[in-house]
Amino acid sequence: MTLGRATTALAATAATVLAVVACGDDSLFGADGRDGAAGADAGSQSPDAGLGGVDGEAVGSASGVVIVHAAAFPAFRLCFEHYPELPPQPDRVVMPEANVVGVEVGSVVRIAPLTRPPGKVFVIAQRKVAAAPAETTQSCGELLDPAALLANSDYYEAGELTTPLGVENVSLLAIAGCGGLSYLNALGVPASDCGAGYDGVYGSLEAKTLALLPSIVATERSLPVQIVHLSTLLDDSRATGERLEVTFGAFEDAGAGALEQSVAVDPPLFDPSAPVTLSLDQTTESMYGTHGFRIARVPEGDGTATFTFDQSLAEVQQLSSPRAVPTTYYLSASNYVLLLLGDPRIAPTFADGGTNPTFDRRRAVHLLAVPVKEPEEAAPPAALDAGADDR
Repeated sequence: MTLGRATTALAATAATVLAVVACGDDSLFGADGRDGAAGADAGSQSPDAGLGGVDGEAVGSASGVVIVHAAAFPAFRLCFEHYPELPPQPDRVVMPEANVVGVEVGSVVRIAPLTRPPGKVFVIAQRKVAAAPAETTQSCGELLDPAALLANSDYYEAGELTTPLGVENVSLLAIAGCGGLSYLNALGVPASDCGAGYDGVYGSLEAKTLALLPSIVATERSLPVQIVHLSTLLDDSRATGERLEVTFGAFEDAGAGALEQSVAVDPPLFDPSAPVTLSLDQTTESMYGTHGFRIARVPEGDGTATFTFDQSLAEVQQLSSPRAVPTTYYLSASNYVLLLLGDPRIAPTFADGGTNPTFDRRRAVHLLAVPVKEPEEAAPPAALDAGADDR
């Protein structure tokens, strides 16, 4: 199943995008080097496979599964029909600012490759299977018994995947759409965001996949990136004649306009945009706070942007991998996927300029930077904040 347009208008920030991304030699999440116990024999790729048209040192192959939350649903864990022996995934990595495992709204978590076709995907509300990393959780086979969890209440089916994930590449598995009406009400999401035909009982969560391949190494002077646009609300709320732009550079040099370097113009929903290599100076530590990305909706011609959101490199790293630091995070031996998530209606300030005390940065429009190939470093402590690379 390939990535397609989600039926929900909220498939970018308040919901479940599930992305499976892991790497060839990863000692991050479990006995086999990843969260979960599926294991995998990573396949091989030509050194220059992946993002095209980018010069630089090739980084070889990568494998695994990254989970990205981008739908109208609370924090979750996942079960797969053909893995009844596994506990819900993730089973070791805790959520940001929490001590229980799961995938928080607007966050990512890596798990192991799934070497067998996963079959049906079940999205379980995290609070129904809450556990600390050291706790033993019932297996998915036990939990999906009607005596344990209720379908279309405690969990929802999100389609079926008929091929292995993350074995010969990094698989981005996206769960887009909406949960049941009770979850929408709890999140403050109107049912109209979920598209025509939305059913408040069964919801509209849908599993979608996208293969990602490594390309070249980031350096102190360059950062190879590629946008994957997952924000249906950001796309659907554009007026006719507006274009969506993501640019990069120094904020103080650009005023209210586009930043110096173009990252993507009108990136397609649920598909990767063209790869670009950004120029930057990672030897200057202050740069991580003064440089970053501007997401904007711009009228054709010279009109003023109707929506803008700035996110520094340091802020992107904090949301992507809370335990990392930007001075090393952007020097991974890989290119980076920039996941565009969020609801443009959720703003840090009100129209009159006052601060919005309920602002939720993980539900608002934001970028996550995920290295396609993880750095090969020592294993972290057992309990970590969830993120793209929680070393």
